[in-house]
Amino acid sequence: MMIVVLASCKKMLDVDQKDVIRDKNFLRDYWDAEFMLRGAYQAYQNIVEYKFVLGEVQADWVKPGPGADKDLLELASHTVTDKNRFTNWKPYYDLINRANYVLENTPRVPLDPNFFSVAERDAFMGEARFLRSWAYFNLVMNFDSVPHVLYAVDNITKVPYLPATAQDVILDTIEADLIKSFNAVFTGVINVPNTFDIGKRPSEETTRLRATKRTVATLQAEVYLWRNKYAQAVAACDNYANNGGGAPGGTWFNMFWGKSNENLFNGEMFMTVFEYLGREINPLMRYVSNDPLSGGEYMVVPSDTAIKTYNPNWPNSISTNTAIDDTRGFGRSYAGSAPYYNRINSKPVIWKYLGLGTVNPGTANVAPNVRPPYRSDAKFHIYRLADGQLLWAEALNRIGDKTNAIARINSVRGANGTGMPAPTVTVNSTTEQIEDYILRERGLELGFEGRRWYDLMRIAKRRGAQYLIDRVKKRAPVSEHAQLETILSNPKNWYLPYNAEEKRLNPNL
Repeated sequence: MMIVVLASCKKMLDVDQKDVIRDKNFLRDYWDAEFMLRGAYQAYQNIVEYKFVLGEVQADWVKPGPGADKDLLELASHTVTDKNRFTNWKPYYDLINRANYVLENTPRVPLDPNFFSVAERDAFMGEARFLRSWAYFNLVMNFDSVPHVLYAVDNITKVPYLPATAQDVILDTIEADLIKSFNAVFTGVINVPNTFDIGKRPSEETTRLRATKRTVATLQAEVYLWRNKYAQAVAACDNYANNGGGAPGGTWFNMFWGKSNENLFNGEMFMTVFEYLGREINPLMRYVSNDPLSGGEYMVVPSDTAIKTYNPNWPNSISTNTAIDDTRGFGRSYAGSAPYYNRINSKPVIWKYLGLGTVNPGTANVAPNVRPPYRSDAKFHIYRLADGQLLWAEALNRIGDKTNAIARINSVRGANGTGMPAPTVTVNSTTEQIEDYILRERGLELGFEGRRWYDLMRIAKRRGAQYLIDRVKKRAPVSEHAQLETILSNPKNWYLPYNAEEKRLNPNL
């Protein structure tokens, strides 16, 4: 009798969890597959902080602000220790694991001619290959050689502790994956589930929140340029152009704030979005704002090098003339400091992650349209159309096609209004002079978006360490120049050390 009673109690106490979908009950239809893929894309939000900090603080377009902590100061001085929090690669491997899960499990979803065709199934897997490739490419740029895992891990006890795989081996895999991805993903708008009735509907969000052919082609071009494969990079950019990768246009500043379907700018290509009402916390206001009431800690500041590239007359003048980039400069990429951001002689802040509109220079105490305290609505761009155009220019210039390289540069400049300085390169300029001008344009257009350090590394890989050293020294105090020269003269020191905890867990690193 006691045994019967105890057995009954056990059954009564073993309550089934209602918030968990068992693996055997998952992936029964298109909607499950869509849910799984969107879960992979969601991992980008956790990478934004790393992309911004690692891509900017180590380079020349920003410098540490008064609120910079020990980890940021280490990155800026290139004395990073293995306990630095930005050596933690878990956000990237989270994206990789989610992408691997999509690749392994999408074939389980039953095909349906109306809801999940062969083309849709292959496109989902193509998008997952893009996500995995992007994450591994960023790991390679940050760490050189890393463990290479191509299968999903769904249990902590199954985590593989692998030795690092050589960078070239990983890049070979990325190249092969991206060819498959480009052939499989869709060109643009596709149908997604409709929340309110049965069926699917066209959605503009899929041109920006999910990878398309032009997104894949842009990553291909960047990988090829990293490896100095210029002809292949040009071919990838041709594919980018043939699949909707035209020149940007519209109101430039609008692309940095609002939700995915607000303030649309036709220079947008692929981004991750933070929405305040969804409690998605955007980390960038904390880094760039100098207003404590808004949660700002003023940790990262525009460098003098960056500001004087936008405006050679700073801090004495901002008046419009042919030497100033007034479309992307003051009141757009950067502005003055709180509370009166229009003050041209105040300490600068990165404005594209703070403002709800552009700021006009002045001396009156006019508080501009700034985001509310802790407001997290923001767009962080993984790739933009200008990226593709300027990578294309870089590749064309390297194969000797200077005419078309300059045309690609001007397609970006011309899209941003009339307040542009006249170009200073021609077909008679050297390859290096045009390349320097492309780097300058990438700074003006893509500044503070997590790309600068990787741009410097890519060009220095073909032109020598001194190219990178000279630019990093420009934003650093003179007292650090000798140390930077010594450290950065060895390309191995361009990469981060493995994290101490990862080394403790993985004796094969």
